[in-house]
Amino acid sequence: MAGAPPQNSTTTSASKGVFHKHNLRATFFCLVFVLGAILYGYDGTYFTGILAMKKFKLDFGQRQADGSYTISSSYQSLFASIVQVGEVIGSLSAGFIGDASGRKGAMVACIILVTIGAVLQLILVGSIPLLVVGRAILGIGVGIVSNCTTLYLSEIPPAAIRGTMVSSWQLFLAIGQVIGAGVAQGTKDYTSTFSYRFPIALNLLICLIIGLGLFIVPESPRWLLSKDRQEAAFAALRRVHKGNDEIDLDAEVKVILDAKAAEAKESGGESRWGDIFSGVQKRKFFGAFGILVCQQIGGVQFIFSYGTVFFESIGMTDAFLVTMITDIVEVVGVLVSFLLVNRVGRRPLLLWTTVWMAVVLFICGGLGTIPADQRSKSINSVIAAMIIIYVFVFNLAWGPLAWVVATELAAGKNRTKIMGVATAAFWVSAWAVTFTLPYLYNDEKGSAGLGPMIGFIYGGGTVIAFIFVYYYIPETLGA
Repeated sequence: MAGAPPQNSTTTSASKGVFHKHNLRATFFCLVFVLGAILYGYDGTYFTGILAMKKFKLDFGQRQADGSYTISSSYQSLFASIVQVGEVIGSLSAGFIGDASGRKGAMVACIILVTIGAVLQLILVGSIPLLVVGRAILGIGVGIVSNCTTLYLSEIPPAAIRGTMVSSWQLFLAIGQVIGAGVAQGTKDYTSTFSYRFPIALNLLICLIIGLGLFIVPESPRWLLSKDRQEAAFAALRRVHKGNDEIDLDAEVKVILDAKAAEAKESGGESRWGDIFSGVQKRKFFGAFGILVCQQIGGVQFIFSYGTVFFESIGMTDAFLVTMITDIVEVVGVLVSFLLVNRVGRRPLLLWTTVWMAVVLFICGGLGTIPADQRSKSINSVIAAMIIIYVFVFNLAWGPLAWVVATELAAGKNRTKIMGVATAAFWVSAWAVTFTLPYLYNDEKGSAGLGPMIGFIYGGGTVIAFIFVYYYIPETLGA
């Protein structure tokens, strides 16, 4: 692809794996940054658990005629989706922050914002305005981290392990989801505000761990060279490749500088926002933009944001446990994807998994046509099983590979801007799914009452994703 930096250099690390001694330092530095994915994954599952907690309903819900308390569709939609509004703002601002202060500077901004957002949610029990504002600010931090982390993972490691490192975003996201589900499972039966305040407070611990890690990791050499800070870039590369006598740092820097010069020759001098809408850059931009939007229009966010509520609504006796099982299956799916992607390729794996995702969603939708009071326990179990299968298949390809393909397509001087806008589009799509789901799913006044028939809508989204990948996305493995 024109303007993309070469994926190999004089280093022989290209033939060595993630845990080879020559790659261990790069792997460790990436590990610190990818902890940001845990923030994203954790928020979704602990909060879907909170929405189903009795104490949270009592403090933030509305009293019903029978004396029970419930969270209405409008408040479910607001509480769950406002975080995505913040994530859109964060991902758009990440381009400016990342260009100005680097990947580490962007991560610092994330930590500050997530900390403020979590504290606001904790300081006053039962305050809907503080809960909403706090989740929005937390979302801005998560939006920034979704941009700077994937860029860092694509810029620090050697080419041979770069795809694995970027894919680790989805793995750690899934681990964050398991942690979130486990914490919600562990606190749900408390009758005090500890049941939902402890899961919120745990965000602060994650931020502390990442913040301490930032004192250890180097800045991205590619970003440093983009700012003409060549000595600092050499120092960062020496830290990444310390102990590797086979590496030629001059050659590594030359690869980056040659790519920078080629990009400047292709589209002129400094990176400009207008560049991403013309020539080859436009195709890169729409590829990255489209692949991240397509990841969301299949509806995975409804499982992410409302999984526990969904399983509870179809009569699963332990919805919290089923949510945890779903998240564990997600981790397994990502791990299996690592074994498949280099054998099958990005594009074929995306296409085939899209077909199976559509099949299980349409089955779910078909079973949903049976009225709720006529569905047996076994049919509801099949619906739950279809969701779990969907999550597994999604994470064989779309979970990790959408981000890998996006960062590979965004190669070049405009990569921060392309990924900033593409990530914002990702969050807008996630918000649209999260915001509309209660109105489409719930059976109450003003809502469509589709229930599991929502599978027809998201199944249609996977068909659109298949068409986009088939006609627009090239194979990027080894490109």
